[in-house]
Amino acid sequence: MGPSQRGEVLLARYDGDLAVHGDSDAVHHYNGIIWQPVSDKALSREMAAIFIESRVPYSMPAMKNAVDTMKLSLPIMGTTARNLIGFSNGVFDTREGLFREHRQEDWLLIASDVEFIQAEEGESLATHSPAFWKWLNWSTAGNARKTDRVLAALYMVMANRYDWQLFLEITGAGGSGKSVLAEICTMLAGKANTVSASMKALEEPRERALIVGYSLIIMPDMSRYAGDGAGIKAITGGDKVAIDPKHKPPYSTRIPAVILAVNNNAMSFSDRSGGISRRRVIFNFSQVVPENERDPMLSEKIEAELPVIIRHLLTRFADQGEAKRILFEQQKSEEALAIKREGDSLVDFCGYLMASVQCDGLFIGNASIIPFSPRKYLYHAYLAYMQSNGLSKPISLNRFATDMPGSMAEYGKEYIRKKSTKGNMRSNIRLADDAEEWLPAATGGTE
Repeated sequence: MGPSQRGEVLLARYDGDLAVHGDSDAVHHYNGIIWQPVSDKALSREMAAIFIESRVPYSMPAMKNAVDTMKLSLPIMGTTARNLIGFSNGVFDTREGLFREHRQEDWLLIASDVEFIQAEEGESLATHSPAFWKWLNWSTAGNARKTDRVLAALYMVMANRYDWQLFLEITGAGGSGKSVLAEICTMLAGKANTVSASMKALEEPRERALIVGYSLIIMPDMSRYAGDGAGIKAITGGDKVAIDPKHKPPYSTRIPAVILAVNNNAMSFSDRSGGISRRRVIFNFSQVVPENERDPMLSEKIEAELPVIIRHLLTRFADQGEAKRILFEQQKSEEALAIKREGDSLVDFCGYLMASVQCDGLFIGNASIIPFSPRKYLYHAYLAYMQSNGLSKPISLNRFATDMPGSMAEYGKEYIRKKSTKGNMRSNIRLADDAEEWLPAATGGTE
């Protein structure tokens, strides 16, 4: 029996329900619900089991050759349609608004563990999922608009809308409900589809191998991060990234996962070009639950209410685009801007500035100009802000010029500059009145 014949026997063992991923060359088996990865080692063991059952001698090279030869004959996997959400008993087609049975040609890679059932008459979150509703109201401080935005974030996780090119960042003090949100997201995505990781796992090819195949990547209780965020930007942007798994050839692939970062302090990104800002959706949970009001069984209660939550999300966001639009609203919210100001000194500095439509504002200046004049030179004003706030690492003038447009854009303002008639660079920026909070301390008094 040659390798191709042995491969045919192995394929028959799986009832012919095997296909291969085009990028990773990983074999997947259709189990009636999803296409599940099967390692080459597992396939070799299955081939060996066939020989053992038949009482026929075998060798490791023969098993490996059979697997490799079989893979050559397998069809390349298709892509999952973005309008399908998988459950244990079928798929919900958001385009048609219908629930139907599973099909091989759906090419589902993930599905919720939850069984989808139709809603009861008069069903609502408040009456049919009281534990979830209580948590939601507390976490959003009863703000109806923020409640809608949190629900939109949960929908994004449930529907695996990684293609929206957004990532979620949840900040707040301990005990404010952040970890409960992470647990709810895990329930919605499915525990088997969720992986815990760090920023390092997003940025290094060897570490990235650990997050391949998951639909939800949670970065829990992160220590304060400061960096350019190249990994998270590439993954959420839908770029192919390098994967270097142990004992296997490296390859490049897209990672179709939603990313959720949970931390006490917001991440600090050195990239102010807009690449991170366009993708980052920040929620701040500011209310800490009193110790005597905490429910140790809250997660279990919410898990029991999961079918109600799922049905509500599918109904509320029958138009998936609305969930995306609501998340964009959260991106531009005062809450999100306040968190960015806390984590980025240049963004905070820009909060003290006003912009006009022409370059009739402060001159740019440089660090060597004497006397130091923060009311005349914009770069001096920035240095004064840094000094007054006890911040010891101001950015260079060149970096200042590069980063100012993105930082001003956080406020919906445009930063422009041009040479004046005397050859000096002049901006369209003026100091707002509240800059007096730190200007006197830096200049020794007002002029």
